[in-house]
Amino acid sequence: MLPKVRKGIALSIATVVAMGVLAGCGGSKAQDPAPSTGGQTSGQQSSGEQTPKKPVKIQFWTISLKPTFDDYINGRIAKFESENEGVTVEWTDLPYDAIEQKLLTAIGSGEAPDVVNLNTGMALTMAQKGALVDLKAEAPETLAIYQESLLQGASYKGGIYAYPWYATSALLIMNTDIIKAAGLDPANAPKTWEEMTEWARTIKEKTGKYAFMPDRNMVQFNMAGVQWLNEDKTQATLNTPEAVAVYQRMRDWIEQDLIPHDSITKNYNEALNRYMAGELAFLLTGPQFLTRVRDNAPEIYAVTDVAPYILDKGKKLQTSLMNVVVPAASKAENREAAIKFANFITNDESQLEFAKIVNILPSTKEAAKDPFFSQDTGNPLEDKAKKITVDQMAISYDFTLGIGGKQGKVHEAYLKALERVMLGEITAQEGVDWLEEQVNAILAQPD
Repeated sequence: MLPKVRKGIALSIATVVAMGVLAGCGGSKAQDPAPSTGGQTSGQQSSGEQTPKKPVKIQFWTISLKPTFDDYINGRIAKFESENEGVTVEWTDLPYDAIEQKLLTAIGSGEAPDVVNLNTGMALTMAQKGALVDLKAEAPETLAIYQESLLQGASYKGGIYAYPWYATSALLIMNTDIIKAAGLDPANAPKTWEEMTEWARTIKEKTGKYAFMPDRNMVQFNMAGVQWLNEDKTQATLNTPEAVAVYQRMRDWIEQDLIPHDSITKNYNEALNRYMAGELAFLLTGPQFLTRVRDNAPEIYAVTDVAPYILDKGKKLQTSLMNVVVPAASKAENREAAIKFANFITNDESQLEFAKIVNILPSTKEAAKDPFFSQDTGNPLEDKAKKITVDQMAISYDFTLGIGGKQGKVHEAYLKALERVMLGEITAQEGVDWLEEQVNAILAQPD
């Protein structure tokens, strides 16, 4: 869906995208004061425990938020400290590529931070090693404010090891001129891949243009309802008719000339360039790319509309998610305040204030309902895109496998099998059979 995916799956498809969004919005300020959260206060959303009587200093680590979001983070910290006498928060911001190793080193040296911003892949890997606090066990009353679908991102063996923080989602960006020229109605955009396939056929026949370039990412399996691994993440469970159907669908599109031939190896950037050149009817990507279209191809932007993303058999969509965790190795005397702060920095009020600064989606239920997400901001297309992606949050999931660096190898195997299927070298079933063997071999390798 989004262009920074290729930094390796270790970077986590979703989180890289979210970070890219933040990095691209530096220097902006909140336009409104912190909103009401329906009478809820941070204290009501926290663990409900009494503020510790002894002074407590919490170490809070984030990923690549300085200096762009200094005002926001420092403001939130100041408010938390004012509401929790005796508790201070010391904030440290680290580069994306450094935080996992820094965290492991800190834990190993007995100097673990108390609250840490991690992507879902890192959080799951740490949870499987017993390195994170199970929030479902220690503070279950704090979990109700979050979208259930996003809480599942960092769940493991019945526990929940992270508060979901900020997210992004994808949608359909469409050139209404091409669609109308094909005799189709952009107000009734395709809702399934079967419908999209028929639209692609019609658009090609009527206009000579391609409808879209497909997303080749491995989350296509998840969205089709495929469970990649067993609960223990020791065995592949992906060899299903749904997985075969995903590969076969890609093969059919190529074979029937419904997508450009170089879709076998390319997607995001090439699709964006072709869309901005007026060569594609649809762009399957995040709403932040509307800005690129507006700035680089204003004539295309003028005929652009947006619609919800395609739902596959799994009836779930991929989201890009950042989380906040509490390491189990943090100081025991800090535990209560750490959970309270982790819940505070991700609560309705904090997330809504964050969303007003940068183009992110909140992971909490009430914040997502706020009128801000349906207000007219003077950019009708962006406003419509924002509402669509917020509405999609209830069925959006972070599909990270939680197998650390091995996910990169799984993704490489997925693409290799897909490319061979699309080239017609092997059948879709043979591709899935081969992928299953590769994934089991990868899982059997030592960490």
